[in-house]
Amino acid sequence: MAAHSLKYQGVIQSMGSMVPEFLPYGILIFFGETAPEELRDTALVHNGTQLVSELAAGDYLKFSPPSATEQPQSYRLTAVGERANANLAELGHVVVHFDGATKAKLTGAISVEPALEALPTVGTTFEFLG
Repeated sequence: MAAHSLKYQGVIQSMGSMVPEFLPYGILIFFGETAPEELRDTALVHNGTQLVSELAAGDYLKFSPPSATEQPQSYRLTAVGERANANLAELGHVVVHFDGATKAKLTGAISVEPALEALPTVGTTFEFLG
């Protein structure tokens, strides 16, 4: 894979108790550290803060596990909702649908492919790459 420019990066700090329930639906909800308490149960809370440049279809989402024995996983963005970049920049919030759709289901959502097979763990670095 060629070198890509980093658009956003964070490390998953905590995983809400309800996050595994979304795995069969291929949905991950990310929130920055300012996430309200009532939303933390459903979210991967992370320490990312800066959106360097806007996400677009064709970009990549990469998970790099904290353990060197696990392989990084990459997903190609297929759709970006019109509020997704603003929400990510302001709140560290984005809903990722692992469905390969060409139109985002929600304005604050993005779609990626391929399907998600396992949840990222606490300590995993995630990056959006252009």
